[in-house]
This record gives sequence, structure tokens and C-alpha cells, in this order.
Amino acid sequence: MRKSLIVSLGLASIVSVSVAALDDQAIPDDALGLSKTSVFDIPDPGVFDYHEGDPGTNERLATSYHTAPPMIPHHINDMVPITRESNLCKDCHVQPDLLGVKLEPGMPVPAPRSHYVNVKRGQLYMGRYNCVQCHAPQAKVDVLVKSTFKQPGRN
Repeated sequence: MRKSLIVSLGLASIVSVSVAALDDQAIPDDALGLSKTSVFDIPDPGVFDYHEGDPGTNERLATSYHTAPPMIPHHINDMVPITRESNLCKDCHVQPDLLGVKLEPGMPVPAPRSHYVNVKRGQLYMGRYNCVQCHAPQAKVDVLVKSTFKQPGRN
């Protein structure tokens, strides 16, 4: 019994010394994340601008990968909220006659075949009526973390 008490006290002292040594190796709270500020700071979000051009005046934005939904290259201030009854995106982008046609600058990108119930009639599948669920306008912001990702097959 006395031997187990001595062993227990010895282990307890080793653990307490180890814990004290770990306290000295703590990572500072301003080195834990990407922002390089304290994790306890509550920063104000930065103000940023979206592309100001009207629909049809901006260049199309590159997609991140092959099946990524295209980003919206124009402002949508007067077009939201999008509801089943009010969807201004459909006015320009539900154009099945433009599928497969080479688009000139200023022409709207037609909704793809996957968005239609009946392509010939231009009937949009209403499960996709909320365009901004997948497509988003892009703000002009600085990159937080530089990426070297390259999509296979693209330069």
C-alpha cells in the first residue's frame, strides 16, 4: 500500500511538471488564424463594392472549376428578393433559342438545359427559380489567401 502511494505521488509530480512546461509553449492568440489579430477581437467587416455595370455591360467572370455555377458579373440591387412570382433573372436568361449559339458581348448567357422542364417551350424548372442560391454577384475585394489552384485543362 505504501509503495503504491509513493508511485502515485511520483506520477502526480511528473504530470504537474509536464503541464507547467506545456503552459510555457502556448500559441499566442494572435497567431491562431489567418487574420493575425487576436481571436478575442471583434473586427468590423470591411466595406466592399460590387461590379457597378448594368446587365450586359460587364465581362463574364471565369468559373473556378468545370461544373461551377457562373458568377453574376453585374449588380442585382433592383432584382432581389427573388420569389416564385417575381424573378427578373428569367426575363433575360430564360432564352432556350440561345443554347449552343456563340454569344456576342452584351448578350445574356442562357440558362442551361438542366434548368428547364421543357426546353422547346422555355419552361423553367421551378426548383431552380431562386437563382442566387447558386449564382452570386462578385465583389471587388483583395484576396485573403493566394491560391495556386489551376483547373486541369486550363492555362
